[in-house]
Amino acid sequence: METLKTTVFIVVLFHIALDVYGLSSDDTCIERLDNLEKLLANLNEKLENHQAKKTKDDAMFKDIQDENSNLRRRMKSLEEIVLTSSRRTEKLEARIADLESSNWFLKSRMTSANTNFRFNKKYSNSLLGNLRTDDLSKENTTTDPPTNHGNKEKLQLQTASVKRKISQSEKIPRASKEKRILTGIQSTSTPFPDGAAFSAYVSHYETDISKEFTIHFDTVLTNIGNHYNKHSGTFTAPQHGVYVFTWNLYCYAEGYIYSQLVVNSNVVGTMFTSAQGAANIRSPTGIVVVEVNQGDVVFVRTHPTNGHVGNLYSYTDYRSSFNGWKLY
Repeated sequence: METLKTTVFIVVLFHIALDVYGLSSDDTCIERLDNLEKLLANLNEKLENHQAKKTKDDAMFKDIQDENSNLRRRMKSLEEIVLTSSRRTEKLEARIADLESSNWFLKSRMTSANTNFRFNKKYSNSLLGNLRTDDLSKENTTTDPPTNHGNKEKLQLQTASVKRKISQSEKIPRASKEKRILTGIQSTSTPFPDGAAFSAYVSHYETDISKEFTIHFDTVLTNIGNHYNKHSGTFTAPQHGVYVFTWNLYCYAEGYIYSQLVVNSNVVGTMFTSAQGAANIRSPTGIVVVEVNQGDVVFVRTHPTNGHVGNLYSYTDYRSSFNGWKLY
């Protein structure tokens, strides 16, 4: 009997434990499901936020791309405007150079005309003075009383004498002009009709150069015929002939530069500027006498393959220059 009671009690406890264990398991699953649903809701919310942010970023990126394209278009337009302005500036500078040359020519002619006028006036006054002196001497030496017929003859002789002397005076300025040409003073008629000469130097204290670099001697001292272009650093031969070209380049201490004088694409002269082992700047001078054709372009450049050390220097006390003139 006791054994039966004990068995029943154990079975009841077992069922109670099963019921309790089963209820506890169901509650745990429901809680887990709730947690999973909350987690899924959070993930969906984050996904929606991420998609919204991505959409916003895409819109911002598109706006940036549009703005970048607009800036590129504006930059291209500005480059075209700058290029057009540069071309107009070059034309204006060339026109100014032509006007300055014409102004100089007119001034020289005016100066020469004033000189000739003063000379002719002085010579005419001298002639008139001589005529008056001759007349007075003739009147003093004449013993017979003057007659109307004698006065007419004397007037005719004086008129003929004045004409001869004026004719001689017209010939004298030409000889004077030829004399002035020989002494170096400019002629009043078309100076340098076939001449070509230029002299220019670099105005920058230091110029960063590279291989095959055309050097722009941008400050012009002399440009007879306007055949040298300071913007490109090139001289264009106006006609066939023999020309002389010189150039000198300065480099700083421990530096060196290889340079070439080029006619079109042909190297006609070379020079090595070296200040290695020196405590200051150094500069040699290159001289070339060469026959060129009309339209040939002459310029100075650095060597296309040989390297250099340091940059090109030019200053008021030592100028890197380029010069040339037609020999014959």
